Amino acid sequence: MRKDEEINIYLDKIEELEEIIMRLEALIPEEDIKKKSRKKKMMDSKLAIELDEKDKKLRELKDRMGFLRKENSQLRQELEKIKLANSSSSRINIEDLRPEPLLNDLVKELQYIVNNQRLIISKLKTNKVDKEDLLKKLRYKEEEIKLLKSEISHLNHKKKVFKLF
Repeated sequence: MRKDEEINIYLDKIEELEEIIMRLEALIPEEDIKKKSRKKKMMDSKLAIELDEKDKKLRELKDRMGFLRKENSQLRQELEKIKLANSSSSRINIEDLRPEPLLNDLVKELQYIVNNQRLIISKLKTNKVDKEDLLKKLRYKEEEIKLLKSEISHLNHKKKVFKLF
C-alpha cells in the first residue's frame, strides 16, 4: 500500500513536469521576429508555472491540515470519553467509602470548644473567675484547638485526594 502511494505521487509529478515542458515548448517560436515579446511570454509563462506549483503545494498542505484537525478532534473526543469514564466511576466509589460523619463530628466539637473559649474570655474580661486557673485552661484548650484544626485540615486534604480519584 505504501509503494502504491509513492507510485501515485511520482505519477503526479511526472504529469506536472509534462505540462511544464509543453508550456515551454509553446514558448519557443519557430520564427518569431520580436525578441521582446518572446522574453515577456517566457516570464509570464515562468510565473504561471511557479504559481501553479505554489497552488498545488498549498492545496496539499491544506489537505494535510484538514486530516490533522480531524484526527486531533477525534483524539480529544476519545480523551474526554476516557476522562469521564474514569472520573465518574471512581468518584462514586470513593464517595460511598468516605467517612463524612467523622469530619462533621470534629467540626461540631471544634465549635463547642471555641464557644467555651469565648465564654471564658468574656468572664475574664469581667473579672469573675480566677485568672491564673483560667489562663492554664485557656492554653490547654488552645493547644487542643490547634491539634483539632490540624486534624481537620488533614482530613480535608484526604477528602480532596479522594475526590481526584
